[in-house]
Amino acid sequence: MKYFIALLLSTFILTFNVFGQKFNQSLNKDSLFQAILNDLSEPQKSELQKMYDEGDEQTKEFFLFMFSMPRSSKKDLISNIDSNFDKISLLKTTYSKLVPKDYIVSIEFNPANKIASTQESIDLNIKHINNEERDFKQEWNLEYNSKTLAQMIKPLAWTNETLNTLKELLAGANCISIENGNITTIGFARSGMGKYYFKLFDSDLTSEQIKQYNDGCTYIFYKKNIVLEYGGGAIGSECFPD
Repeated sequence: MKYFIALLLSTFILTFNVFGQKFNQSLNKDSLFQAILNDLSEPQKSELQKMYDEGDEQTKEFFLFMFSMPRSSKKDLISNIDSNFDKISLLKTTYSKLVPKDYIVSIEFNPANKIASTQESIDLNIKHINNEERDFKQEWNLEYNSKTLAQMIKPLAWTNETLNTLKELLAGANCISIENGNITTIGFARSGMGKYYFKLFDSDLTSEQIKQYNDGCTYIFYKKNIVLEYGGGAIGSECFPD
């Protein structure tokens, strides 16, 4: 347990350094940690409280960051595709029309994070199918209305209105990201360091495709043209945890 925590801590420090995140010092760490402990079992509370009390400030910030991360599940993933399929289909169709021919674009809208002192931002990945090396662009945590964001979306003929439309469509579908292509990949939710996705095909999967996209680990064939996907983070299982 302690080794695993140490490994997570090193990943946490690296992540914060790479993305320039900073713990919100206006928060009362002890009060926030006690609120987090309320959702844990008694044995977990005892062990984590001991590690928290013995840790330095960086370790305490790590605990607060990790336990405040979003949580989701395969059950939630399936519930969303069943209840919001029409809105998810609309998102897929609209997005395919907005992305210019010969481009693959992945976009994710990140909510503000009070603990990490970050504002709402956008992750954007753009590549040209026929000239990926020349036209590949990728940025994380882009600020709204920033010059970098404006420069990146210019070749797509996108505007702030386009971004707002996509954000609203994703919110309506209860999802957070989308990438076009031969298969449309829609990010449903982050969970810890992992992330749950839907893969939507243009038609029902063939028997060969079902074999390929039903490996019992990363992919689970759900039905018709829908595949469920789980992507692990820097630490943890690469397979569906549930």
